[in-house]
Amino acid sequence: MPQGAPAAPLVLGLDDAHLIDSAVAACLYALVRDGRLRLVAAVLSGVAMPGDISALWVEHLVERVEVPHLDRTATAKVLQSRLGGQPSADSMERLWSATRGNALLLRELTDAALATGTLRNEGSIWQWRGELPADPADRPAALVQLRLGALRPDERELVQLVALGEPLEADLPVATGLAHAAESLNRRGLVVTERAGRRLRLRLAYPLYSAVVLRSMPELEGRRLRRQLADAIEGVGMRRQEDVPRVVDLRLAAGQIPPAEQLRAAAEHALRRFDFGRAEALARTVLSQADSPDGVAAVPVRLVLGQALQGQGRYREAERVFASVPDRSSGRSEEALAIRAVNMAFGLGRTAEAVGIVEGGLVSARGRGRLRLLGACSLLGLLEDRFEDVSDAAGTARFPRDAARESLVIVPAAFALVERGDPATAVRLLSELPLDQDKRHSSVDTAAQWMRTYAALHTTGVAAAAARLGGMHWWDEGDPQGRVRAALLRVRLHRARGHWGAAVEELRRAAAVDAVPDWLAAPSWTLAQLAAALAEAGEHAEAVRTLVEVRSLEGQGVGYPLAQDGTAIESALVHAHVGDRARAVHLALSVAETAGRAGRRAQEVAALHLAARLGATEEAVAALPDGSGLSGTTDLQARHVRALALRDGGALEELAERCAALGFNPLAAEAAAQAAQVHQVGGRQSRSRAARLLCQEITASTGVTLPPWVAAPGGSRTALTTALTVREREVAALVAAGLSNQEVADRLYVSVRTVENHLHRTYGKLGITARSELAHRLDPGGPQRKAGGARSRLAGRRRS
Repeated sequence: MPQGAPAAPLVLGLDDAHLIDSAVAACLYALVRDGRLRLVAAVLSGVAMPGDISALWVEHLVERVEVPHLDRTATAKVLQSRLGGQPSADSMERLWSATRGNALLLRELTDAALATGTLRNEGSIWQWRGELPADPADRPAALVQLRLGALRPDERELVQLVALGEPLEADLPVATGLAHAAESLNRRGLVVTERAGRRLRLRLAYPLYSAVVLRSMPELEGRRLRRQLADAIEGVGMRRQEDVPRVVDLRLAAGQIPPAEQLRAAAEHALRRFDFGRAEALARTVLSQADSPDGVAAVPVRLVLGQALQGQGRYREAERVFASVPDRSSGRSEEALAIRAVNMAFGLGRTAEAVGIVEGGLVSARGRGRLRLLGACSLLGLLEDRFEDVSDAAGTARFPRDAARESLVIVPAAFALVERGDPATAVRLLSELPLDQDKRHSSVDTAAQWMRTYAALHTTGVAAAAARLGGMHWWDEGDPQGRVRAALLRVRLHRARGHWGAAVEELRRAAAVDAVPDWLAAPSWTLAQLAAALAEAGEHAEAVRTLVEVRSLEGQGVGYPLAQDGTAIESALVHAHVGDRARAVHLALSVAETAGRAGRRAQEVAALHLAARLGATEEAVAALPDGSGLSGTTDLQARHVRALALRDGGALEELAERCAALGFNPLAAEAAAQAAQVHQVGGRQSRSRAARLLCQEITASTGVTLPPWVAAPGGSRTALTTALTVREREVAALVAAGLSNQEVADRLYVSVRTVENHLHRTYGKLGITARSELAHRLDPGGPQRKAGGARSRLAGRRRS
């Protein structure tokens, strides 16, 4: 440095700047103000700081940057980078839910789980099977205690009450008496509020906070507060559905035994919420106190116990419980038979025996009981691939005086009609159910509303379905199975519009729910949809890794053809997006064959539609079923296949406009691009320009992009890694995720030499020489590019 030149200011990095004393803060302020020091500091949000530290950004001497919480997709990327591999869908969701994307808590929780071995690599997928680290000796708990350490007595009591009764109604007497404490804690970000209708409820900012507070609460103090909270809820009349189970839980934890009727209601509520362990414990408590645990009065509780065991995968124990229920018991025999049959079919794979049980019960059943058994028969028909029988059943079970029960038959029948390619008839069938069901939230009515929305999507389009779905927020407050169904419906809307990121977020949540498999939500099918949405979003490496996880799930539980073919179609989409069109076409044509034999023409046509879009137009059009009886989206897809086979540019333009009107944006853009190409090849330049402008208008107004198998009209498409075979891409994706050759070989059930050969060919095709280059070539502009924005200078950091 030349003599006399001013010295460059020092750069100081300071963590936890809120903890320094006032003298050091004053010194730092003076140095920064005079230009002798550049400061990069991190502080906790919502925490009091020395005045001189606050003055730094008040006087614009430093720039303050708030670091927001990570969303689910960002959390998944952070975890993949930290672990060097992919976390399972349920583990990722649990880690995100526990931290709400708070980067500091996520790091501490992950490190703690790794240290204790509760987060470990199982077959190249990371699984977290532990609980929240609430022990004071754990570092995450110590961080929480640091945040909660300076509470006033009233604030401390409110935090404890919220942890015990979460979510806690703000208007409960025990809470209103601590209103000033609630306001103070809310300002500091320790307690957050949420709306539930007209109610305002309080929660602690993170589930980890609740776990630490409950673990550190003295037993006697906990008993006193639980009784106080239970008395307060009972004092306002227990008008809400969740009040009784909350009071039961509080009194049991406080050493009190609630009345048997309250225990039974709490067990049934836990069952509806899929809290199967809790439902089992409560049911056994009731039975242990009953004068005659095997009598007629105990039948409802035994049914709850059996379903709780079924929900935990203990199907044989559940069958023993169901078999012990008396044949004729206070009108519940048909319900018991129906529940038992579903357990046999879905849990034990004894479908034929389950059908025999239901048919035997139908011989003498009447009224509501008969409808209950007919509903079970319909579900078994879906499982057995008898969609025509299921749809026909709607004409043989009409009991207008009990229309709510009638939907047990109507809803599966409408679903079967949609899958048979005729959603218009399904809409007419559903219109016969009474409209006042919209005002009731029973499981039967929820299924009816789900079906109405599903049928609307396939007939009147995305906007109509979204309007119906948006008016039913109560779905997300229902049981986990209902929430999964609603999430999967939203996913269909997102993907129809081309909102891939929103679809991925929904599917990450849905795939993590441990719900009982049913006719709509098989775990492998849900995860396959996540893989396809990731591929559509351009996250090809993660899509392939997720598809490998799908294969590991397919052998678990009882499979049924509808879900198996649905999984195969999503897998074909992944292969198509990553460049293996031959494999995608093969899968699609195979699905079309199996679905066609079963009469599931919607899946048959959807599979042929995909094959035709990938270039197999002759095979697809030759296999198309007779168009009579097709309606809605199935008819639209069949028309698209024929237009592609005939190279009919005019028909493709009409399809593009029709799809755009229905809200199917990606398909509209694709059809317009295909029309432009057909017109250009035919020498119709003006028509080609018009179709090209239509395609550009759709993509510009909706933000969708064309799939890799469609060339952008009027321009060239960036070459993707289409030369890789599906196995080469699978190997490359797993290696890019950080797995060793041996781990990849174990995961794909091949030899290490085979993995090495695949890698050698992949390097040659991609023009690279190192493993470290694979991730960028598979997902150009992916995490590496996106990470650039994270390296900006920070003067403040939001942490918990």
